Amino acid sequence: MVHNFAWKGIVEGFYGKPWTHKQRLDMISFISEVGMNAYMYAPKDDPYHRENWRNPYPSRKLESLRELASHAKSHGISFVFAVSPGMSVRYSDKRDIDAFMQKLKALYGAGVRDFAILYDDIPNALSNEADREKFPNLASAQVCFANSVWERLKKWSGDNTLMVCPTQYNGDYNTEYVLGIGAGLHQDIDIMWTGPDVCSRELTYEYTQAVTAALMRPVVYWDNYPVNDAGMRGELHIGPYTGRDRRLPEVCRGFFLNPMNQAEASKIALGAAASYLRNPEGYDPQAAWEAAAVRVLGEDALEAITTFADACAISPLHPEDPPMLKEAVDRAVERATENFQEGAGILSAYMLKMKASAELLRTNPNTKFVEEARPWLEEYVRWTDIGMHIAETVEKSGAYLVSSASSGRRGFSLHALPIVSARRKLSRMMSDAVNFKTRVCGDVLLQLGRDLLRQLQ
Repeated sequence: MVHNFAWKGIVEGFYGKPWTHKQRLDMISFISEVGMNAYMYAPKDDPYHRENWRNPYPSRKLESLRELASHAKSHGISFVFAVSPGMSVRYSDKRDIDAFMQKLKALYGAGVRDFAILYDDIPNALSNEADREKFPNLASAQVCFANSVWERLKKWSGDNTLMVCPTQYNGDYNTEYVLGIGAGLHQDIDIMWTGPDVCSRELTYEYTQAVTAALMRPVVYWDNYPVNDAGMRGELHIGPYTGRDRRLPEVCRGFFLNPMNQAEASKIALGAAASYLRNPEGYDPQAAWEAAAVRVLGEDALEAITTFADACAISPLHPEDPPMLKEAVDRAVERATENFQEGAGILSAYMLKMKASAELLRTNPNTKFVEEARPWLEEYVRWTDIGMHIAETVEKSGAYLVSSASSGRRGFSLHALPIVSARRKLSRMMSDAVNFKTRVCGDVLLQLGRDLLRQLQ
């Protein structure tokens, strides 16, 4: 039996500056082109979505949402309108359910039929006294509220759908809260989950099957990749989409990937993920990534973006240092133990390759990507300068040691070496690097520079 994901979409659910209306329109067109079918509106920093959820949208903002919904419909995309009331909602107060329904009604009138209640990132206990008197725990309060919303939605139209993101949305699926949510919510309400972690490196069949059993329905994954908000702001997640089991359609209703604040740069990972969502069984992560990169930046930029994406490798899916860069540095260090000049040459060659890739990307016709990636590209180039200077310093110190050995001198005095100025310059460069704002290149060149400075003390 062939299983397919019902939901194949994205959720604009990150913290930080929300996307512009133009970026949203463009993204909806893009996800339609790559075979996705849903866009969930849920920007954390939209005050009318979360902080001031009871207040109606101003007319101009509401018109923008209606245009988004219409644009999505014309592109075969389900526009999922989400509200996050959990910071202040009074679950026992009918007036809050009425206010919530008014919020949905405005979009229902624009043709929206898919809605979501997001209870994520709020306290895990009831704070309102009336709620505590009426409900035994948070799960029962949220279930009552969501089921009431669901009943009203179905009276409006049998086509309406509802999705809920619970307050505990990852990790242990056998908690009292999770089991209460699963048993209590109406069976037709989808439930979202992020996996073993908030940003999960792997989503296995076995784990998903267990979550599905606990929730008493196939889970919908809120997949926090390539998102880079909060503590990940220094990262640019443009690497391959990996770690998702090919059998997940059997136990999972679908995926909503949470993109980065950088909408255009997000398209590389989203395009690759779309290949997985369309055909998990035949998914090839590297081939899908290359096709997505070419779609965004063009065939001529593939080698350059491959090199740059490696330097930006650190992410929840790839927590290790950049593999290609690390391999080049390791080869250079190993060779330098036998031949300083050759080791320095290996490092210099890779730094020149990195610098060339940066220059090519900086002139790419996709100016939106170039502008979004600018902070990473700038520090990427600065790391190449540091790497080149490390190679130069190694070469100079090696030449001095060779000349010292040939003249019969033993050891060396830094005050007598031609590398004193090189060491001082490297020290200044390394001090500056500590204050870089991005995590491009990981710790590979930082550690190499520190190791060299220690050796030259």
